[in-house]
Amino acid sequence: RFACNTTMGTARSIPIPIPKPSHLQNRLSTLPPTHLIALTSLTTALVLLSLQQGPSGLSSLSQSLRQWIRWSRRLGPSSALRYYGLRIAKCLPWTKRRIRNELDEKRDAMVRDAEAEWNELLDDAAKTEAQTHLFLPKRTSDRDGILTLLTEWSRKERELWEGGRASGAIYHGNEKFHEFLGKAYGLFSVANPLHPDLFPYVRKTEGEVVAMMIHLFRGRTSRDDDDGGCCGTLTSGGTESILLACKAHRDRARDLRGIVSPEIVAPTTVHAAFQKAAHYFGMRLILVDVDERTGLVDVDDVRRNMTRNTVLVAGSAPNFPHGVIDP
Repeated sequence: RFACNTTMGTARSIPIPIPKPSHLQNRLSTLPPTHLIALTSLTTALVLLSLQQGPSGLSSLSQSLRQWIRWSRRLGPSSALRYYGLRIAKCLPWTKRRIRNELDEKRDAMVRDAEAEWNELLDDAAKTEAQTHLFLPKRTSDRDGILTLLTEWSRKERELWEGGRASGAIYHGNEKFHEFLGKAYGLFSVANPLHPDLFPYVRKTEGEVVAMMIHLFRGRTSRDDDDGGCCGTLTSGGTESILLACKAHRDRARDLRGIVSPEIVAPTTVHAAFQKAAHYFGMRLILVDVDERTGLVDVDDVRRNMTRNTVLVAGSAPNFPHGVIDP
């Protein structure tokens, strides 16, 4: 607190002010030594990891530190340290090998069980060599015979879902409606939308379907209104639709906001296509746990996982595992 100053043979004491401890210093002073060591090790590991991965690693480091601060405020520093300590432990080579081996065993068991269950659904004739084709046949088959076989298979498959116990597979069970769809598909089975000069009515139909969707999502309120730059395209199904939506959000965030490390925040019950989109388009998918009792995701948990790199927040209406609608 004091320093000795000697001038012309005269000694006097000069008080030196001691700075007041900061809030962070006060918080760290309350932690046990083991937690301080763990925090130092965690920070060192994150810095080394970020230096190895370059700019993307620095972004991940910043994201991890922000997330740790949020978790610290919510659960306390000790719980946050344990959480991130576990995450680092899972990244160690020995731990990763053990986890990978256990996951491989579980996956192989699931594949064997699924194959056995699905094969039980086939009749004995479908399991014979005559109806099992692993290579192109040397001789063509009779068309009437093919149609007879397909008709029989279709009848047996209908027995599996006509009872009304299928979820997320059959969206309309009306027989006359199915006949109508079959005829409509058959009329345009060779049409190729890439050639509007050859299939102008396919182009017209696609444009009108897109216009209907723009109206449903408030892009246009009347026939005379401008579409406001809204656009769309027909896809082959739900998976492709999700893939294109994620790509559109990624590209828009990159072009308008300069985001190079895009992130998707979604519940763990979200459609598997979001996993595919994150893999295909170089996006990070942040999954948020749902309530074990209701199957719903907490909006506050979603908000806490959002960062400046968030380009898309996804929800389900309803989700596949539980059939509930996310808030």
